[in-house]
Amino acid sequence: MAIGIPLWQLQVATAIGLLGVWIGWRGGMSRMIGFYDLPAATRLLLFGFFFGVLYGFFAVALVMHPMWQGILLPLVPLLMVALGISLATMFLLTREGVRRLNGQPTAGWTFGLGMGSMLVVRLIYEVFAFPDDIGHWIYGFNAASIALALGLVLTVPWTEAIICSWQGWNALEGRRFKPAFKAMLARSILLVILTFGVVYPLALLFLPPFIMWGQTRADQIWLPSGLSPRMKQEWARLTRTGIATGVRAVSMVDEEE
Repeated sequence: MAIGIPLWQLQVATAIGLLGVWIGWRGGMSRMIGFYDLPAATRLLLFGFFFGVLYGFFAVALVMHPMWQGILLPLVPLLMVALGISLATMFLLTREGVRRLNGQPTAGWTFGLGMGSMLVVRLIYEVFAFPDDIGHWIYGFNAASIALALGLVLTVPWTEAIICSWQGWNALEGRRFKPAFKAMLARSILLVILTFGVVYPLALLFLPPFIMWGQTRADQIWLPSGLSPRMKQEWARLTRTGIATGVRAVSMVDEEE
């Protein structure tokens, strides 16, 4: 077929990729139900799907395929792809609709989940369509490629959510361009890890320590940072008592008092 694999395999790749939204949401956002701007977060999730398609296309075409074919690290395309998506992230997180309710960190989290999930879909497609002339043991649709796909969906969307939420926190604090360049470096490292991880899956083991560190920072600092003082008190109370979620019980006028 024109897409290189049967349509049903592409559907499997898409279904696995979308699991990343559920996994990453459970990792960060599920404990903040009632504390964030749900419409903005949902809107940024959809934006993440769109930008994730572009991100995956350019990352695979300009960075990963050349490296898989034995070309040395294409440093300039790598940095340009990472910088482009980092600047796009910062642009979306500083729009008025997100800034109005200080929703940059939580909107960044959902944007990263959407973007990371679409990147995973593209990577899984590449794994299923991996050319046998490269001579690697992961080729086609089999148990090994499915296991690799699950490893990707467990780590990549979550990692992107952490990076985007960190960018959102910096945007909330009034920092924009310097964090975008730092995010460029983080994404450059991520893309290199994924390029090797598709061929040598053990490279993906570099991601869980970052996820553990980033999740702790997100829970303690980034995600609650956009709450009003009253909501922060409620968040702290619920955190102390071990209750996972809360309900926004005050109006926006009351919160601003």
